[in-house]
Amino acid sequence: MTLGLATVYRMTVMPSALGVPAFRSAAALTLAAACVLGCGAAAAPTLRVSGPLTEEHAHAFENGADFIDNPSLLEGSWLRTWQEDLDRRVSLADAVAFVTVSTLRHDVDLEQRETYRVIAHVDDALHGTPPEEISLVVRQSEEGFSSVEGNEQRILDHRFVVFIKWAQERGQIVPRWHLSPLSDGVARRVRSLVQRTHAPEDQRQRVIIRDSGGAGSADDDTDDEP
Repeated sequence: MTLGLATVYRMTVMPSALGVPAFRSAAALTLAAACVLGCGAAAAPTLRVSGPLTEEHAHAFENGADFIDNPSLLEGSWLRTWQEDLDRRVSLADAVAFVTVSTLRHDVDLEQRETYRVIAHVDDALHGTPPEEISLVVRQSEEGFSSVEGNEQRILDHRFVVFIKWAQERGQIVPRWHLSPLSDGVARRVRSLVQRTHAPEDQRQRVIIRDSGGAGSADDDTDDEP
């Protein structure tokens, strides 16, 4: 019985045929994984909901993406809106991380309702303790769906900043999220904002974020490399 349709976009390398050497390699990997699981692998981080999901949270973490990789090209109200949205996401987020998208899955159920699942590997956690791999889901009825639909090639195998707000849905803790391109300008501003907003008081550095002369520029001592 067919339960629906699924299209999976994944960056991977597959052998042309599963010969004996490949089989042995796969078996070895399976045994190694079993050993890790049985010998005390590091526990996954405990996810906690910090509070009820407000209207402000729902708008900031709309389960979607933007593709503004060069904010210095923005001017006037466009620039102010981008800055305010980024600042809000950093301040409200339970987790902020640099990630690489490895898989993008598109599902259609029997009632023709569409869902995208973006699988991302965490390269660098700037705030909070996200798991090493995050599944980011957006449904057709949600605000961010249109930003993912049709943009598979702009998302798959690209690096982003992910902003996460943990929420309780259907008895499970799930991420409400937003993705922004991991360009130098975006990474610089995000690092500065995280340092200013979430670092312990005794570890905070003097951070100056210039709102004129190009978004994302900052004077601080943090590492600007994404």
